[in-house]
Amino acid sequence: MNVNRWVTGWLAVAVLVGGQWLAVPAHGQGSESAGMITELKVDRGRVEVKAAGAQEWRKAGPLLALRAGDTIRVSDEAVAVILLSGGRGSVRVTKATSPFVVAAPQPGESKAQKALTLLEASLGFLSTTAKEEPRATLSTRGGPKPPVILTPRNGPVLPDSLTFEWLGSRFSRYTVRIVGPKGVVIEKKDLTGARFEYPAGAPPLSPGVRYTIQVLSGGHPAQEAWFEVVDPARAQAIRQDVKELEQAFGRTVSPNTLVALRAGFLARNGLVHDARLILVTALAKDPDEPTLHLLLGKLYETAGLRDQAAEAFDEARFLMTGPTKQ
Repeated sequence: MNVNRWVTGWLAVAVLVGGQWLAVPAHGQGSESAGMITELKVDRGRVEVKAAGAQEWRKAGPLLALRAGDTIRVSDEAVAVILLSGGRGSVRVTKATSPFVVAAPQPGESKAQKALTLLEASLGFLSTTAKEEPRATLSTRGGPKPPVILTPRNGPVLPDSLTFEWLGSRFSRYTVRIVGPKGVVIEKKDLTGARFEYPAGAPPLSPGVRYTIQVLSGGHPAQEAWFEVVDPARAQAIRQDVKELEQAFGRTVSPNTLVALRAGFLARNGLVHDARLILVTALAKDPDEPTLHLLLGKLYETAGLRDQAAEAFDEARFLMTGPTKQ
C-alpha cells in the first residue's frame, strides 16, 4: 500500500457530519467510517486488517479508514492506535488485546459541535494529497550547496513561533537577514548551525506585513522566503481553537494522535510553519512513528520542498516495513 493510498483511503473522504465520519469508498458505495489508524509500530511484528464480512487479511497502513465490524490483528510486538469516531477517543491494540473489532458509535455518542467542527478542519487539510508522492533521489558529491530555507516558507506564522530553519552544512557559516518594506530589520552574521530564533529584544514585527528571510552562505546568492506574522486577534482565535481541540480529545487520545490533530488543524488554517514545528518536536521524541513522517512529508509538499517531502515519505514507507522484511 503506497503513501498516497494511505491518505486518500482515509482522509480524502473523511468528513464529519453529525458526529460521524462519512467514508465514501473508491467503488462509490457510501458507508459510515467508525475510526481510523493514526499510529503504527511494525518493526517487530505485523498489523493487519480484515474488512467486515471479508475473509482476506491485508496489511494496515497509517491513516487507514475503518468501518464498524472491521477487525485489526496484531502480532508479536507490533502496536496500532485507532482513533474512534463519535468522540470515543483512541484505543491501543497490541498482541494482548488482538484481535480488536471496531464497534459502531452509539446514537448521541459525540462531542460538542464546536469540537467536531475543529476536528473536521484538522482532517480536511490532508484531503489534497498529490496523485503520486516523489521518492528521494541519491545526491551526488560536489562543492558546498546553497542553503534551503525550510521554515517559515511563504506563509503566515503565529507571533510566538518566530523560529527560522534552513538546510545546510554544519561546516558553513551563515548570514541571516530579516527584511521588511523599509529595509533590513535585523541581520546576524557568522552563524553556525541551521536555526535562528528571532531575538526577544529585536524590533517587533508588524502583523500582516510581508517580511523576507534571507540566508547567505559562501559565494551563493541569497536564498529567500517570505512570511507574515498573524494579527493578534486571529492568533488568539487559533490558540483558543487548538485549546478546545485538545480539551475535547486530549484526555481520550494518545499523544501522537493529538499531535496529528493539532498539526492538521494548523495546516488547514494555512499555518504550515507552526504545524511543522509541532511535528518535528514530536518526531524528536518518537522518530519511529510513520504517521508523523507522512504528515511532515505532506507539509513539505505543500511548501514546495519536493526533496524533503520525498525523504519524509520514504521514511514512512521504511518504517512500515521495518528493519527486517515481514
